[in-house]
Amino acid sequence: MKEGYVGKRINRVDAREKVLGKPLYAVDFHMEGMLHLKVFHALHPHALIRKIDVSKARQLPGVVQVITAADVPWLKTYGLIFKDQEVLVKEKSRYMGDRLAVVAAVDEKTARRALKLIEVEYEPLEVISDPLRAMEADAPRIHESGQVLYDHPYNKGNVLAIDHLRKGDVEKGFAQADRIFENVFSTQCVDHVAMELEAGMAVYDPETDCYTLWAPCQWTHDIQTDVARVLGIRVEQLKIIQPEAIGGAFGRREDISVHIILPLMAKLTGRPVKWAMTRQESMIMQTKRTPFTFKLKTGVKNDGTITACHSEVIGDTGAYASTGSSIVHQAMYFSTGPYEVPNVEGISYTVYTNNTYTGAMRGFGATEAAFAYERQMDCIARDMGWDPAEFRLKNVYRIGCCTANGQVLTTSVGAVDTILTARNHFCHKGVPSAPYKKRGAGMATIMFGCGYGEGFPDHSIAGARVTADGRILINSAAADVGQGVKTILVQIAADILNVPPDCVDLAVSDTASTKNAGSTSATRQTIFSGNAVKQAAENLLGKIFHRANLELGRAYPELSVLDGDIILHGTSRQMSLGELAQIARDRGEPLEAEGCYFPRTDIDYQDGQGNLVYVAYTFNTQYAEVEVDTETGQVDVIRIVAAPDVGTAINPAGVEGQSEGGAAMGLGMALMEEQVFHQGITKNADLATYLIPTSLDVPDVETIIVESGDACGPFGAKGIGEPAMIPTAPAILNAIEDAVGIRLYDLPATPERVLAALKAKDREAENE
Repeated sequence: MKEGYVGKRINRVDAREKVLGKPLYAVDFHMEGMLHLKVFHALHPHALIRKIDVSKARQLPGVVQVITAADVPWLKTYGLIFKDQEVLVKEKSRYMGDRLAVVAAVDEKTARRALKLIEVEYEPLEVISDPLRAMEADAPRIHESGQVLYDHPYNKGNVLAIDHLRKGDVEKGFAQADRIFENVFSTQCVDHVAMELEAGMAVYDPETDCYTLWAPCQWTHDIQTDVARVLGIRVEQLKIIQPEAIGGAFGRREDISVHIILPLMAKLTGRPVKWAMTRQESMIMQTKRTPFTFKLKTGVKNDGTITACHSEVIGDTGAYASTGSSIVHQAMYFSTGPYEVPNVEGISYTVYTNNTYTGAMRGFGATEAAFAYERQMDCIARDMGWDPAEFRLKNVYRIGCCTANGQVLTTSVGAVDTILTARNHFCHKGVPSAPYKKRGAGMATIMFGCGYGEGFPDHSIAGARVTADGRILINSAAADVGQGVKTILVQIAADILNVPPDCVDLAVSDTASTKNAGSTSATRQTIFSGNAVKQAAENLLGKIFHRANLELGRAYPELSVLDGDIILHGTSRQMSLGELAQIARDRGEPLEAEGCYFPRTDIDYQDGQGNLVYVAYTFNTQYAEVEVDTETGQVDVIRIVAAPDVGTAINPAGVEGQSEGGAAMGLGMALMEEQVFHQGITKNADLATYLIPTSLDVPDVETIIVESGDACGPFGAKGIGEPAMIPTAPAILNAIEDAVGIRLYDLPATPERVLAALKAKDREAENE
């Protein structure tokens, strides 16, 4: 039996080129005669626009074109789910990132100078930065109407969506409980801080009336469709090419950034155009992690059994919808976590404000929900005298359990194993480094639904063929944004076809030559594109054996593929794949095949119930050890132990890399990261004032991979990208409470907040 390549720690297929600095990022693209674009964005987050004067900017030497909404009235609105966003704002600004004008100049310096010459007259309106204020009936409407399809008592221009979750009888469940716990938790607005900023280049060919756009996307085909619709052209007129490398995404590259303005200006100017945002522009204009308020009520019996849970979830989607409504209702759906609760009721509100609009960010609502439910679980365990792990083991999902959405779990439920594995590998708390410092340990167990789920038509198509030189070429539009999907797809193809991974190539990803692979989000590519490539490789292998049978006169199992050759067992006869491919092409039957993975999920949005809401669930348990400085409130994370359930690790090194990166990002969310708005104005739109973890902040992360091998992905695999970070923040805050006895309900746990809680605790002790 062959050894295979799945499960092996092979090097990333793009690692060498990246180390040598060879791949081109979007900002690296250049063409002769290229113009540089800059965008003038609103200087008031909520105002009527009375006049835009761009005459001085147009007269500046070196400026080729300046446009406002008045110049392109035919443009349609856009948005991932609801088309509520204008390319250029006509009458009213709704946040500081609204675009009012675009400048095209011979160089970036001239374009920046032109922006300073644009004059705008505003009529300021009340700025709504608090979603609770936005919900009030007398609040000014940010949009004329939301998308809610039924009557409600809240502001109909500011409440985008209201969703419900109902399972069992929640009042009966609370009546059965011996104790009821109610808490309110909140999470903050977080920037994605991808290393690569938004950038791209576009050209327009007047002879063919076609556009070519080089810009990173998490979902090239969806963005292609949306951009074509906005521009009023056919989809096939726009070709989007993914750059060789993408410097991170974390959800933000699902949204439109440079993708409409670049092809638009390429046509209007008749020249190649390039737009590269600065960090400040990116932080002001582009999506954030959705801030949440969770009101949780949980009923528990004295034996530790959870009987009921009620959740009220309010999410601030900012000025535009993006994926906000899906994020918010998913947070509500996951508010019971990986725990079986027979009686559940939830309601969620997605609310417009004048803050920067929010969208998908690593975890898509499940990250924020996990902070709330895992803090709630720890509060209950401590108040009832339970060991935190034992309380979770009492209630955590097992095979046969039913989720809050009504899905019965029949396979790949590794929650118990993740808890036991992480606990067994976590050492006892160490000795504090100073007398005024205290150490504590905390844990968190989470779940994440892989794929879009909820009935969304989620699929991936991939192709595989043998090239003239006998190599394998995989054709997939799956975007590699640093997570390593290229390597996963190569390993799968190499394993099926029994060729070394270095004999497998990946075609350039563009909308003209690749078919839809769906978005690199929702922890779905390993399952969806992995299955599509596996199927394509299996179909290709069948064609190889068929053609070899015709040419060599023997059939499988007398034939096999080994290192790029067709071997005829028991003889010295063999043929290279290149030779066989040439013969096949001459016969008009090229050695190429396609695979498609298209599972069907379902949900009833009236009550949030379904039979197969997600194709698989990834579970992850993390333990964190922290040290708290009681004099300053500073929290240092000493170590993290993670035990993710990935079904099967296609590449264990990749799983460990995701685990370590996720822990670092979760640490930032837990202790320091927060995009601050005051009256809709971003107060920390640079990396001098927006704090992220450095290498000195990141602790040792030990990852012990849990494998059940029975998930729906290729070889029993499922995804880990988002679940890698979800437990980190609640585990750290649970550890802070263990160390110094303060109960924090809000993120981030900054030194100021920790110190204030410590002082409040001391005052309470003095008054007793």
